[in-house]
Amino acid sequence: QKRGSEAIPSTAWAMAYGTGLLALYGLATGVEFRIDPTFTYVGSLLYLSIFGSVIAFGLYFTIARTIGYAMASYISALTPPIAMLVSVLFEGAHFGWTALVGLLLVLSGQALLIRAPKAA
Repeated sequence: QKRGSEAIPSTAWAMAYGTGLLALYGLATGVEFRIDPTFTYVGSLLYLSIFGSVIAFGLYFTIARTIGYAMASYISALTPPIAMLVSVLFEGAHFGWTALVGLLLVLSGQALLIRAPKAA
């Protein structure tokens, strides 16, 4: 970033390094690499690869470089509560009191961060 590299190519290289290291670890530990050729599996794999990784990380790092990493970190903190809400609305998920406490802690932490004095 200090040398002026763009967010998308830098993210692509980071993902390539991570994939390579994970593949090497899998080979070293004897993990079986297997793809289930069903539409559901391949569709979910493509969706998560494209939208959940390539687009999401590209957007995140682009936003982080634009508004700063501190502000962009709100995305990371607010993703679990949004995922919980989506699960409740579309999957009929039910969460216990521990999830409610965790949700309140996340939201309280975000409120404290927003109200904290800004450094010069």
